Amino acid sequence: MKPTACHSPEFRVLYILVDGIADNGVKAYGMKTPLQHGDFQHFNALAAGGLNGLHDPVQSGLACGSDTAHMSMFSYDPFKLYNGRGAYESMGSGIQMDYNEIAFKCNFAYINDDTGNVERRRVDRDFTSWGLDLCKDLNGMQIPGYEKDYKVTVLHATEHRCGVKISGANLSCEITGTDPIFDNKPLRSAKAIKESNKDAVKTADIVNKLSEGIRARLRAHPINVKRKAEGKAYTNVVLLRGCGARLKVEGLKEKQGMKGFMIAPTAVIAGIGMTFGIDIKIAEGATGYYDSDYVSKARVALENMTSGEYDFGFLHIKGVDDSGHDGNLGMKSELLRRIDDMVGTLIAQLKKDEAKQGHKVKYAVLLTGDHTTPVEVKEHSYEPVPIVISTVASAYLARYSLNEIKAAKDINPIDKALCMMRDGVNKYSELDACEGSLGRFQGSEMMGMIRRFKEACCKCIADTLKAE
Repeated sequence: MKPTACHSPEFRVLYILVDGIADNGVKAYGMKTPLQHGDFQHFNALAAGGLNGLHDPVQSGLACGSDTAHMSMFSYDPFKLYNGRGAYESMGSGIQMDYNEIAFKCNFAYINDDTGNVERRRVDRDFTSWGLDLCKDLNGMQIPGYEKDYKVTVLHATEHRCGVKISGANLSCEITGTDPIFDNKPLRSAKAIKESNKDAVKTADIVNKLSEGIRARLRAHPINVKRKAEGKAYTNVVLLRGCGARLKVEGLKEKQGMKGFMIAPTAVIAGIGMTFGIDIKIAEGATGYYDSDYVSKARVALENMTSGEYDFGFLHIKGVDDSGHDGNLGMKSELLRRIDDMVGTLIAQLKKDEAKQGHKVKYAVLLTGDHTTPVEVKEHSYEPVPIVISTVASAYLARYSLNEIKAAKDINPIDKALCMMRDGVNKYSELDACEGSLGRFQGSEMMGMIRRFKEACCKCIADTLKAE
């Protein structure tokens, strides 16, 4: 059976975002990056079957955060719209937000009460095994001095993180937070960015009173008392950072003409998806950390990609970024290998669905990251990130040359035509991507690039059908 037309959602794009995928050359790998050093069969199949390039998630030379990077890549200008990641984190953790409330992305941490220095900004990545009741205890607590007029909502987000929302009158997100940003630095006090902003001055005082109240509750909580006596990691402070309000913006479907779903166990990314009107899908066992279940993620992605409801899917993978922050080269390489296996499953199953549907539906896969997180730096850095977009048909047939594909009699004519959209790059890595036809571009152009690729593929299919 032959397709009779190509229009949304008959051509669907699965966008795989591996947080912190890119790196710098490392000594242990002979100054190659993990992507260069490893043999990632399915990453390379996408590279060989598609169009490659580099992108600067926000702008060239900027070491960006995941929040601003995702805003930019979804075509929402962070320079105009960004007001902190707190609302994203809180919404993603399950907190309902009105537009007049403020929220924070928070870490459970450890502060030395004698020196006032925050010695561990991330108290324990295994926090979820022992600390969830602390979130429940803080939820609904009263703010000293503001008991009657302001309400606090706290919900666990991911690992050692939680979302914190403050509700009440005349709140301002134009304040700084209490996070010192680095270990072994003094806990900060929240301050108004502009002293002339009376609402911000009052909000900063509310936040500082909340910080003090949280410290008192954590210090006395039986979980922390017990763990301290046992010599185990315990938490006695919550770092309040990224104060933000919910954005009121046009949804992705209205802005880009694509109806999308998102799989993102990391709360801040899920909150971004919610803000932009993207449906959030839950994959059981997807934790956002090293133990995340990629098989479950692939299964949920396939269910939604093949459902007919969506023409755009976004699959976010977090653990690689953590391995970069932890300086764990072996773990970063192992996670990339596991993700490569997942990508292979996705390509094979999407190709199978194309055949099942008589080639009325065609798929493409995009693979990239949101920033570089080098294992020898342990922080986000400013290098561009490799990107590839390939039709599933071309990636599936990447082991064959174009001449072999043209000559084959058992390959669908549409698949043959789509295989012509290659640029000669055969490996997915930071340096190989430099030779790709996409060149180097800013993340704000990402959705436009996807749309143009989709249009080019649909034209290719239409021309092939006319010739048949």
